[in-house]
Parts: sequence; C-alpha cells; structure tokens
Amino acid sequence: MKQKTYSLDKLNEISQGDESFVKDMLVTFVENVSEDVSKLESSKAVEGWRTVGELAHKMVTRFAYLDAQNMQQLAADIEKSVLNENDLTAIDEKTEKLISGSSALLNELKNDFDFLNTN
Repeated sequence: MKQKTYSLDKLNEISQGDESFVKDMLVTFVENVSEDVSKLESSKAVEGWRTVGELAHKMVTRFAYLDAQNMQQLAADIEKSVLNENDLTAIDEKTEKLISGSSALLNELKNDFDFLNTN
C-alpha cells in the first residue's frame, strides 16, 4: 500500500474531533489549492515570478495543515528563491514540481474522500 503524502493528524487535533470541521477544511483546501495551481500555471507561463512567490507563500501554510511536508518545503524554497531573486531556471523547475505535486495531492485526496468529488 502506498504511503500517504498527507496526514489529517493536525486537522484532527485542531478540530478536537469535529468531523464536519475536518471535512470543511478539506473542501476548502481542495478549492484553494486548485485555484493556486491554476494561477501558478498562468504566472509561470508569463514568468511572473513575484506572483509565483506570493502563491508559494500561501501554499506553505495550506500544506502545513495537511502535514504535506515535501510540498510545504518545496513551496517555501520557491518563496525564498523568488524573494532573493535566485536562479530563475531553478524557480521555473521547482514551480513545475509544485504544480505537478499539488495536482497529485489533490487527486490523492479526491480518491480518499468521495465528498471532495462533488464540486
């Protein structure tokens, strides 16, 4: 069985057992990250690195709620690189990884939770 790229432990802790809160947070996560991925794709296409950095900053926190550490670290790396105006080729490659990794995480969540497929 494949290991999950996320964990609900932090959400369960915050919610104190309120399943509807966890469900709402997952729905919000999927909506927000789907929108972020779309914006990342269009910003990357026009080399709008400042916008990429701002989106990556938002995504760091979003990934933290699901303890998606690899994605969280990648988003933080992109944000830092944009702020420091480091190697644009690396930012471009990392942004592509963030887009594909985010999409994979969204698909994983939708496979795991049927209620996420209603939107």
